[in-house]
Amino acid sequence: MTNNPFTINDIAKLLGISKSTVSRALRDHPDISERTKENVRRVAMDLDYRPNIVASSLRRKKSRLIGIIVPQISYFFFPSVIKGVENIAQQRGYNLLIMHSNESYEREVESVETLVSNNVEGILASISRQTRDFDHFRKIIDMGLPLVFYDRVVTDLMADTVMIDDRSASFNAINHLIANGRKRIAILTGNLNLLISQNRLRGYTEALKGKGLRLDNELIISCEWPEEAEAAIYQLFSRDDPPDAIFGISDLITSGIMRALYKLDKKVPEEVAVIGFCEEPLRSLYNPSVTSVEPKGYEIGKLATEILLDRIDNGIDEHSSPKIMYLEGDIIIKNST
Repeated sequence: MTNNPFTINDIAKLLGISKSTVSRALRDHPDISERTKENVRRVAMDLDYRPNIVASSLRRKKSRLIGIIVPQISYFFFPSVIKGVENIAQQRGYNLLIMHSNESYEREVESVETLVSNNVEGILASISRQTRDFDHFRKIIDMGLPLVFYDRVVTDLMADTVMIDDRSASFNAINHLIANGRKRIAILTGNLNLLISQNRLRGYTEALKGKGLRLDNELIISCEWPEEAEAAIYQLFSRDDPPDAIFGISDLITSGIMRALYKLDKKVPEEVAVIGFCEEPLRSLYNPSVTSVEPKGYEIGKLATEILLDRIDNGIDEHSSPKIMYLEGDIIIKNST
């Protein structure tokens, strides 16, 4: 995105009016007085305010188009999200434009620009593993375009979010393993830059401490791809005191765990129990089938879209707090525990 030293916030502060009033004045909204519009335009001109993505969004007609940014098309989760989004969007007369960031911050920024240039009326977004700068999303919020984060969310922006209660789901998964007599439980986390990974690790540590089990940092391994998970399992089982249970916090990680255990000829669950964080039919593709937390991609997609379309239809009240919606991650008991 083009660097711009001034934002809608600057115009609002100079005029002593709200951001939404500035945004509507720039869009020539009929509810805004001509005097206010003239003042906003004057200050914008004085500040040399030329917002790229805002200019492309100053539209007079409804596009009936929403956009979604997915970080990766992995196995079943994000396709399930997309199915949920499409279900609600089609019911309410909207079309969907899908952008794939491929876990790249740069492509995520480009995706935002592409969606806005295509005149979408709202955006659903799940951030990439690389994303640490959120200015591209902040600009979306400043311009008054509805934005809903799902799954991988940003907590320090004023935007609606929909996610699984990851801490509680992880806590319950570990307690399930403990109830089945497991005491040395390894966790293969994802990228700890992501809130979902942090919360799933938090639930793991809280469950162990709650049952008086020692927290062994060597049983906590960060990995993101199946190949890394596979290598982590080889490492764990080369020790004199290998784990008797493993928790993989994503579908990708779970696939690497099961592949490594098969190659090592480990009996599941007799020698080692496994819990994943993956959807059907993935969990039933393995032998044995994998006990897992239900990530509810389809439900997340539906709920996030309902919130987004309600914001589009009813407008954004800048005085109301964003919606933060948690879905319960049910444990689906299969044969791996």
